[in-house]
Amino acid sequence: MLKTRTLSLVLLLVMACVGRVQADQVLVYPAADNTLYQSFNRGLSNGEGSYVFAGKTASGQIRRALVRFDLTGIPAGSTITGVSLHMRLSRTISGNQPVSLHRVHQAWGEGASNASGQEGMGAPSEPGDATWLHTFYPDSQWLTAGGDFDPTPSATTTVSNQTGSFFSWTSPDMIVDVQVWVDDLFSNHGWLLMGNEANNTTAKRFDSKDNFNQNYRPYLVVDFIPAVGTGACCYGDGTCMITTEADCFASGGQYQGDNTDCIDAPCPLTPFVDPLPRLAVAQPVIGEPGGEATYDISIQQTTQQLHRDLPPTTIWGYGGSFPGPTIEATTGLPVTVRWINDLRDENGQLRTDHYLSVDLCPNGATDEPRTVTHLQGGHVPAEVDGYPEDTYLPGEFVEYVYPNNQQAATLWYHDHAMGITRLNVSMGLAGFYLVRDDIENALDLPKDTYEIPLAIQDRILDRATGQFVYPDLWQDAYYGDTILVNGKVWPSLEVDQGKYRFRVLNGSTSRTYTLSLSNSDPITIIGTEGGLLTAPVVVSEVTITPGERMDVVIDFASYAPGTEIILTNSAPAPFPGDPGVGVVPDVMQFIVTANPGHTNPLPTTLREVPPLDPADAVVVRPFELQQFTDPCAGSIWLINGLGWETITESPDLGTIEVWEFINRSAISHPMHIHMVMSQVVNRQAYEVIDGEIVPIGDPILPLPEEQGWQDTIQCPPGQITRVIQKFENYTGKFPYHSNTLELEDHEMMRQFKIYCPADFNKDDTINTIDVLTFLNAWATGDPQGDFNHDGEINTLDVLAFLNAWATGC
Repeated sequence: MLKTRTLSLVLLLVMACVGRVQADQVLVYPAADNTLYQSFNRGLSNGEGSYVFAGKTASGQIRRALVRFDLTGIPAGSTITGVSLHMRLSRTISGNQPVSLHRVHQAWGEGASNASGQEGMGAPSEPGDATWLHTFYPDSQWLTAGGDFDPTPSATTTVSNQTGSFFSWTSPDMIVDVQVWVDDLFSNHGWLLMGNEANNTTAKRFDSKDNFNQNYRPYLVVDFIPAVGTGACCYGDGTCMITTEADCFASGGQYQGDNTDCIDAPCPLTPFVDPLPRLAVAQPVIGEPGGEATYDISIQQTTQQLHRDLPPTTIWGYGGSFPGPTIEATTGLPVTVRWINDLRDENGQLRTDHYLSVDLCPNGATDEPRTVTHLQGGHVPAEVDGYPEDTYLPGEFVEYVYPNNQQAATLWYHDHAMGITRLNVSMGLAGFYLVRDDIENALDLPKDTYEIPLAIQDRILDRATGQFVYPDLWQDAYYGDTILVNGKVWPSLEVDQGKYRFRVLNGSTSRTYTLSLSNSDPITIIGTEGGLLTAPVVVSEVTITPGERMDVVIDFASYAPGTEIILTNSAPAPFPGDPGVGVVPDVMQFIVTANPGHTNPLPTTLREVPPLDPADAVVVRPFELQQFTDPCAGSIWLINGLGWETITESPDLGTIEVWEFINRSAISHPMHIHMVMSQVVNRQAYEVIDGEIVPIGDPILPLPEEQGWQDTIQCPPGQITRVIQKFENYTGKFPYHSNTLELEDHEMMRQFKIYCPADFNKDDTINTIDVLTFLNAWATGDPQGDFNHDGEINTLDVLAFLNAWATGC
């Protein structure tokens, strides 16, 4: 759904929901709406239609819209101070036309009528429908055909031909109307919208409360001063109402105190009431899981129950689930996946727009529901890496062959569409991809029922509708107030008395987690993104930034049956930050059973991690991570001050490089380099002197749990984080970026291009021009003449180049 930044008021408000109060403001969606179609027989109506109409058609028929809002969320005795109605224009062929609101004098209804097509002709009325003649078809009628309403408008606004825009009505008379309705709820019959009825071809079509896209629906904003002695009342189902303490107690609620509200301190969902989902293993159409196999995985829109007390949530899921199914793979056995974009709307039609609002400020952002899947941590050719610009629409698919030319590792797949990655991942597009090999299989690690992937994500959930709430406009970060694990809010897991291997993914778009156990017992780290460590590392807490994976073991053998342990989070948001600020403390719960589990000791040695030597690096590349002002979004995040299109890094195949991420901001950045696995060399503080980065102090070695293979590196603020990697096996263009998805989208993502060394002039063609270019560099003593990177320019470089040139790379 496309949004422009000029609609900032609308966009900030639609995040709220029915009955939610922010101190002295409530936003309400319609309780009922309908259209009166001028007709003098049985009558026409559109009770369940997606649109309402006001004005006069080209053939001279009048259309009048009705809309009514449930105001019970405003406590009795409140004083109304402001009212505004907002409706989205979806279709018109006329220019500027006045549309007026008139207070309705009689109750009216909406039945099951639902017009087809553009809905302008209406549908035969059904029982309970309002029509031109009836308040409730077929038994009750208006006193006057066309509706009983105050002839003096409460407000009038001019509606142009700018379809897709919200138009608003506000006036002192609307304040009077709502005050009357709040004081006497039975008098609330809503407003009638009357267009220009003096001329033909003036009709305006607005989206209704039944429109498939909830963000298109009308809404009413009411400012009020609550009556003395009222506050938020929380109920067991998670709903919240403003009421008196006595009324709250009488209705079985929990009173939060005078002058409390339902937005700043919303009633929390009850934690640990849902069991942790065990993620399904993807089933291939050819072959078997873990072997050479072919999968068809469709990206689908569906609904999923995220918490016992929430309505089903609309999600986008690989294989129709959130998270998607886990792909099991084995080193050396290729896996083929047909990624199928089968996103459809509520009517079963292929989607043409995004479910969430799309801000067009980020580079490449589009309202189209485009997708492309990236296997994060995958050592894969460029053509199957999920290049952000290689997106495909609903009804299209791509086929990727993953060679699995890497050791056992915890990978994950997720959407990577240019400019809208944060939105697609927020809708649910993520899943695990586990690579196994003989070395890991030979170790006595917890497996089968004792090996569980955990995808930890944060969201804001509309308590009334169950839907994801995500900002309409791009912003630097998104921090949800609710934690989900494997698609469930604060789940609970019954564990046997023994060890469990948890493959933990931080799948949040911005939030960092510092995980620990509520009883302060230790956690053992056995691996990172690229595979196992050389030996287990015992820690009291684990910090994991967006996109990172940690392979951990927790031992429940010593706990008595019935023991409850909570996996907690203490990382502030943003990270790092002041302790306690922005923290959502609970993640999930473990309940120990009496069943015996995996009690064998962990191996003291896991697998070799050959270190890369910085002395072997052919180049050290600096990357400054920094925020700048942006005329469109207000701010933009860049790497070396450059955007996506500019490629300045061109490693040669087979070479080793050190990359220095210089964090010139106040937040940590999880930097992800596609195609390669990296090792952390060290970190070092720095100063900026005359615009130059000057390292200070001694380098700091990585923590023991960081001394493995990683594709996502924590880069703390005020430090230079040095990582080393070898570019091997595949040439082509690959991205590198912050894995804070909001920043990746705008525009902390760039790309590098790996070349065959024989393509000396890097023009994507190996020919005699490369020979001449190399010989010129060699003869003139240009450093590039040191082709074999041994520190000397001699005949060995000529022989090495000619061998590469003759073999084609």
